[in-house]
Parts: sequence; C-alpha cells; structure tokens
Amino acid sequence: MELRANFQNIKRMTAKRKTQLFITCSAILVGLIHLFFPSLKIDAIFITLIIVAIVPWLEPLLKSVELPGGLKVEFQDLKKIEDEAKKAGLIKPENKHAELDTDTNANVDTYSFIEIAEKNQELALVGFRIEVEKRLRNLADKYSIESNKFSITKLIEALNNKEIITKAEAKSLKDIIHTLNYAAHGMDYDIRNANWVIENGPKILESLDEKLENRSGRFSVGHSNEKEHWIDKSFNNCEWETNYEWGECIKSHSELWNKEMNNLYQSLLKKLPEQQKEKLIATQQNWEKQLEIEKDFLYSFEDLQFKIGREGMFVTATNFMNKIRERSLELEEILNRLID
Repeated sequence: MELRANFQNIKRMTAKRKTQLFITCSAILVGLIHLFFPSLKIDAIFITLIIVAIVPWLEPLLKSVELPGGLKVEFQDLKKIEDEAKKAGLIKPENKHAELDTDTNANVDTYSFIEIAEKNQELALVGFRIEVEKRLRNLADKYSIESNKFSITKLIEALNNKEIITKAEAKSLKDIIHTLNYAAHGMDYDIRNANWVIENGPKILESLDEKLENRSGRFSVGHSNEKEHWIDKSFNNCEWETNYEWGECIKSHSELWNKEMNNLYQSLLKKLPEQQKEKLIATQQNWEKQLEIEKDFLYSFEDLQFKIGREGMFVTATNFMNKIRERSLELEEILNRLID
C-alpha cells in the first residue's frame, strides 16, 4: 500500500513538473517573439488569448484565475459533483409530487441554514457543514467508531473503510466538505457553490438521516414512512441485461449485507455488558452455523442447476442474501432500540 501511495505521489509530481515546464517554455517562447519582433503590437486581446491558452495547464497548480475584464475561470465542476452525488444516492431524483410530501417540506423548514440563506449565505454554508458533520459523527457513534479521534475528512474515510458509506458517497461528501470549508474558514468562494449547496443541502442531509433511521418491524410495529435501507436501494437500482450482470449484482450486494451485519455485530459487542455480549456471540454463531447448514444441504445436489435452471440459481442466491439482510436489520434494531 505504501509503495502504491509513493507511486501515486510520483505521478502527481510528474504531472506538476510537466505543467511547470510547459509554462516556462511558453514564457520563453513569448519572450523570444518579443525579442525578434519588437515591432509586434501586444495588446490586451493578445495577452488574454495567451492566458486562455495556458489556463488548462494551470489546473494542477491553481483553483481559479482572473482574466482581463473580471472573467473568472472555475476549475471546480459543480455539475460533476452534483452528478456524483446523484449517482451515489446522496441526492435523490426530484419528486413529481413534492408539493404533497408534507414531511419532506417540514424537514426543510427546520434547517436553520435555509432560514438564514437569504440574509447571510456564508453563515448558511457554515451551518450546513455543521449539520453534515453532526450526522457523520452520529453515524460513526452508531457503529462504535471513536469519531472524536478523526477530522471530518478522515472520518469519511473511516466510514468508507467499513463500507458504512460507499466509495461514491465518500468522494461526493469530500468534494462537498471541501467547498464548505472555504466558507467555514472565511475564505473566498464562488457564489454558485453557495447556491448549489443551499439548494441540495436538505436532500443530502435526508440521505444521511436514512443511515441513522431506526428501522422497525422485527421487534416493534413498523412505521408507514420507514426509510428504505441504502443497500436495498442500491440493489433495486441495479441495471443488468445479462445473467452474468444479474449474478454480479446479487454477489456484490450479498457482500455489502455481510459487511453491514459484521459492522453492526462488532458495534453491539462494544456496547453490550459482558453477560449480554456472551449471549450475542452464542446467537450469532448459531445463526451463522444454521445458514451454512442450509447452504451445504441445498448445494449438495450435483444437478441443482439442471433441475432449477440458471435463473433458479440466482433466485436461490437472492434468498440467501435476504437471510443475511434480515439478520442485519435485526441487529440494527437491537442496536437502535434496545441499547441506551
């Protein structure tokens, strides 16, 4: 891993060095043109065209550059960040019946950063950053990650390492936090960033709240507005055309449920008193043993695929995935409802 990191650093240094060499050579070339053609008229238009030609090469070194006339070139691609957030599930598609969704509208009204947005955008951005960090730290506490040991960026990485948040979500959140830090530290920021965050902030917070949702139904009565688990959402959004792609979707989400179950189990072990911890270990071992017995029995039929077909094999794999899902949700409810 260290060797890989060193290699990436060398690549970044190489790209930076190439950029520096290009800029130096360009400056020398312009100087030689001026030396051999002193009568050549150099006006504001000529200078602007030179800057425009060099700007793309400055991206590894600068965030933005001012051109004559006050035009500001921004390297941060807000549309790309928005697309990443939508793909990661942090920003949901627009609800065609949003005007009927009173719960969502009520939640938006409670966000203080929305209320002050018209008067003080910088303060609104700082408020939104606080709301994001609060939810991420609550999420870490749920899974017994000592959040006080991490900066917000490192906390995002820690959550991603346990796959509590996906890689796509982690990248999107880092990009958003990077933008919010400009306001939090009193630095200059593009007003488009402020408008974008204010518009999309409530949607992002709602997605983070879903990961903190107290889902019920195993030991208590379910709620009609219960939020969908993010792994369920990801599985339901799987796009596949071939049996291979279907199988890969089932396999990858089975692994996600396994990791989610283990994260919840490990968190419970840290929170429970010793006597209950022993009982939890016993029940988990029995559950795992029973699942393996069922798999061993079913897959012992050598002609299983011939008898139930390829599609039947995928349905069987999905059923085993759902057993892990149910155990995960069971552990989650114990964690959320039965532990003080």
